[in-house]
Amino acid sequence: MSQGNSLVRSTFILTASIFITKILGILYIIPFYAIIGGEANLSPYNMAYPPYTVMLVISAGGVPLAVAKYVSKYNAVGAYKVSYKLYKSSLVVMGITGLLGFLILYMISPLIAEASVSKADGTWSVEQITEIIRVVSFAVIFIPFLATWRGIFQGYDSMGPTAVSTVIEQIARIAFLLIGSYLVLNVMHKSVLLANEIAVFAAAVGAFSAILTLWYYWKKRRPFISEMVNNDTTETDVSYKAMYKEILLYSIPFVIVSLCIPLYQIIDQFTHNRALTAAGVPGETHDMLLTMLNTTTNKLVMIPTSLAAGFAISLVPSITRTHASGQIREMHHQIKTSLGVLMFLTVPASLGIMILATPLYTVFYSYNVVASHLLFYYAPVAILLALVSVSSAMLQGIDKQALTVYIVVASLLVKLVINFPLIYLFHTEGAVLATAIALTVNILCNFYVIKKHAGFKFRTTYKQMLQILLYSLIMVVIVEIAVLIMIQFLDVSQKFDALIILVIGALIGGMVYAYLSMKSRLADAFFGSRIQILREKFGR
Repeated sequence: MSQGNSLVRSTFILTASIFITKILGILYIIPFYAIIGGEANLSPYNMAYPPYTVMLVISAGGVPLAVAKYVSKYNAVGAYKVSYKLYKSSLVVMGITGLLGFLILYMISPLIAEASVSKADGTWSVEQITEIIRVVSFAVIFIPFLATWRGIFQGYDSMGPTAVSTVIEQIARIAFLLIGSYLVLNVMHKSVLLANEIAVFAAAVGAFSAILTLWYYWKKRRPFISEMVNNDTTETDVSYKAMYKEILLYSIPFVIVSLCIPLYQIIDQFTHNRALTAAGVPGETHDMLLTMLNTTTNKLVMIPTSLAAGFAISLVPSITRTHASGQIREMHHQIKTSLGVLMFLTVPASLGIMILATPLYTVFYSYNVVASHLLFYYAPVAILLALVSVSSAMLQGIDKQALTVYIVVASLLVKLVINFPLIYLFHTEGAVLATAIALTVNILCNFYVIKKHAGFKFRTTYKQMLQILLYSLIMVVIVEIAVLIMIQFLDVSQKFDALIILVIGALIGGMVYAYLSMKSRLADAFFGSRIQILREKFGR
């Protein structure tokens, strides 16, 4: 298999696994919401996950990519003993790191709970939230070990085990979460808190399942790897100090970038309820509104951004290669095409979620005017989230990942400073506005770096972006008219009626956008011959 085909195949495998994992991570919330009994009962789960995610990123973020790069680097020159030395030592080191991460999160959980629980709302106590954070902390033991092993496989250009283990991890987590919470509430008739604890402990079950999957693949590949090590005649050796220094330096930018969104949620978790209290919002609604913000609407907003994760993975090696080899024109083409395709798909999807917010929320969860209103404002933020992900990947591709650290820190400071006053003024929608402003700062800084250091002229994308926006807005107007007609005959508060409105609205929107983009040949700029084949097939 050629190097180009191998890269395409590897990118496809990883992108497909990430997409499947993200879709499963979005869809499971539908039955879980029904089992647990609404937003208020989801609050402990919602409060446990952001600190857990932050600790995960600190413990293991960037490790797979750093380890993969290191192993690949030494394998390329035949120094297989160095790669194997890293393998043997890294699993021990990251096992210890996982244990330390678990102990730290376990010990500081009372402080996190104290900062999270609203004094005006007596629904959940500090002790209860402390307990659930401590339960989820057990998963941190396994994740660094798992992340390192995935990096080892990727370094050997074996993407299958990483992809399969990622999907297995998600399936095992969701199965344990749904079955466990159902049994606790409907068979054992225990508390909602215990059901939430079972749900968060599912993260540990998923991670352990993924480790078993990697162990199976490692057993199959070990003879081949042992043969490579035995045939190493380079006599190359690297000290442990130099080895881990290189990995650490490479990992830090990835860790900082990965922390961005979880820390946004932590800021919301620590300030949302206090700002609402100051604004005079009744305390009994605080946790419910926070759950809508960080869990239920967030899951739906993340649907369009699933595409960005795959783009980010494929962009880094592609832009790195063209940048390093001085192929500036090709690099500019990659940047323009990537931004164009991303916006071509993300903008209409995000605005579609916005205009169909009420039936979408009803189908996924239940009819809720407040939540639907929040989703309406939150949906366009998906465009910003996708742009942050892809533009940050571009910075890594042009070897400016160190600058991403400063950019992310700046955006976090913006979010931290404006979050409380905006929530005070606009309530929960203020948190969405604060996130949008912080993400915009991040994107503008990324674009400035790309313009300065890659020499890319963003004005070359203006015409395409205006077309995408115009066609998306036309789509929104037509879908809104269709929805207004349908609600004269259908009750959007009923799941089945809401599903009909959602499906018909989505089909109309998709057809309108597809027609406009194909008629104007905008789609040809991104998908080339594929669009021409469709046009000939339908006689357009």
